[in-house]
Amino acid sequence: MSRYAVEKTLGRGGMATVELAEDTELRRKVAVKRLFAPLAGDDVFQERFVREARMAAALSHPNLVAVYDVGEEDGLPYIVMEYVDGETLAELTARSGPMHPDEALELLLQVCAGLEHAHAAGLVHRDIKPQNLLVRRDGVVKIADFGIARTLQATQLTQTGTVLGTAAYLAPEQAAGERVTAAADIYSLGAVAYELLTGRTPYEVESLADLAQK
Repeated sequence: MSRYAVEKTLGRGGMATVELAEDTELRRKVAVKRLFAPLAGDDVFQERFVREARMAAALSHPNLVAVYDVGEEDGLPYIVMEYVDGETLAELTARSGPMHPDEALELLLQVCAGLEHAHAAGLVHRDIKPQNLLVRRDGVVKIADFGIARTLQATQLTQTGTVLGTAAYLAPEQAAGERVTAAADIYSLGAVAYELLTGRTPYEVESLADLAQK
């Protein structure tokens, strides 16, 4: 991590901390996501994390957050990504409320383009939600956490309270623990579209079991 000079914390979630840093070699701003200690002791998780991050790094598309580097410091895995100067779709909708259909369509088509590219490469995101959709100041939408989302899924589904913010966007087959395909991402995007237009999620659920019955 000596290459990356951390400037400030951008956010904290149930699984990781995201920091703004300076890549001292390439002289550019990057976002560094550090995964929390409870995950670091799982060798299987570590292996999957590195493998999925490398797969995500192979993707190159204007609507996907680029992955630059992956590594480990003090036993904790981290991933270095493109820094997106803007806000999440969740923050945008919380501030502005329901969108005009034309505005929502412009954003959703960009997400579709990014997903199409990733799916063609064999990657399923598994956690499409407003918090993982970044809107740059110029209006470009970037899908974040490809690779990370897939690796974290099993851990998220076993930690009380962690998944409830995501549950409203999960496809029923995913909530039931069945095989997940690209169709699950499309379902999740449909839930995001519903929220953009109405200001609320399609379902109010208290557990994954409830969602699987929808």
